[in-house]
Amino acid sequence: MCSIGEDDFGDEGATHAMLPGSSATGTVISAGSCNKCGLNSNALYKLNFRAAECHECFLSYTRHKFRAALGAAKALPRNAEVLLLINGSAESLVLLDMLHFAQTQNTFKRLHCNARVLYIDARLTSNNEDPLPSLLELQRRYTPFQFYVVQLGADPSSMQLLEDYSASSAIRDQKKLRSLTAHQDYWQQQRKRLIGAVAAQLQCTHVFEPSISVALATQLLTSVALGRGGSVALDVALLDDRLQDGIKLLRPLKDLNEQEVTFYVHAQQLQPFETDENALSPDSSLQNLTRAFVANLQLNYASTVSTVFRTGDKIALNRQQTEELPTTCAQCQSILDCEVSDTLLAIEYSRAVSEMGVALRNNDNVEALEQRAKQRLAATDDLCHACRNIQDEITSDTLV
Repeated sequence: MCSIGEDDFGDEGATHAMLPGSSATGTVISAGSCNKCGLNSNALYKLNFRAAECHECFLSYTRHKFRAALGAAKALPRNAEVLLLINGSAESLVLLDMLHFAQTQNTFKRLHCNARVLYIDARLTSNNEDPLPSLLELQRRYTPFQFYVVQLGADPSSMQLLEDYSASSAIRDQKKLRSLTAHQDYWQQQRKRLIGAVAAQLQCTHVFEPSISVALATQLLTSVALGRGGSVALDVALLDDRLQDGIKLLRPLKDLNEQEVTFYVHAQQLQPFETDENALSPDSSLQNLTRAFVANLQLNYASTVSTVFRTGDKIALNRQQTEELPTTCAQCQSILDCEVSDTLLAIEYSRAVSEMGVALRNNDNVEALEQRAKQRLAATDDLCHACRNIQDEITSDTLV
């Protein structure tokens, strides 16, 4: 029987009772006796609201969260073909290590799936730090996983094995977007499309994404702010089925927090190498501002991430039960609302007023404005509201 109880996987236990100013960081104790197994250890890991544990007990606890997320939902069939995404971040290396450990267990405890690893090269210029040495070291450590690399914005057929990869001189085709918010949102959607295409090319049925609770809490607020509220349930759920060809995206680390990831990196001596090109000033984009807002609030109120994240778990996707296949956005594959929303019509009405400008002084025709707003909506009826906003910011070319 598993010795880890259900209380270990709640909303971070007594975190909700913490007062402003409470500490949200754990401690690595140099030496002592493990409160779980009773054995002496050279390093004890003291998570918030848990007794100090030795190296093995801590790893068992965190790895069980990974297995429990997949097992409880029965989201991964036996012998599934899995594509694991890594980006050099701490959480992606934790997921890689956990999956490799699960693959090397005996038959009874082994996670029965066939895994491949994909790294998306998102460097803007060849002058950026080269991730290939770190990736080659990971490939040697996590044999027999096969590593693949593809450039963001490139054709999926250009994917190469890690040992054969060389970056193209034209790193990325730059869309001319007026704001960093639209730029980040656009490339996030392009990244998802690329992942789906690569997974289909490798004949993988499932994709593992290394998103933890704080990332999903930030994504939930960001999606609502960007106008993606209709699909926010899939943005933070364990299973996202919007990729092409029925490929399912899974987030098996959704119940891990930053503290557990930090301790796991320390315990397994992992070496993150992520280079975040979006880590500019906190208020340079809506996404960065939301990330800074959540992080700052988490410092003072340690229940912030848990509250937002668990709220996201309760959101259900609004899918109407019809025999016809639902219409989806051509860019992000989210289900479109076929009915014209009064809110969207008001937004387009305001934009129509701005466009017509001086002409309104000569002919104050309200019906013409409303007709213009409906025309704007009809012109991009294959896009959702958020993707339509991206389209409006592109100074040339089309979105898809």
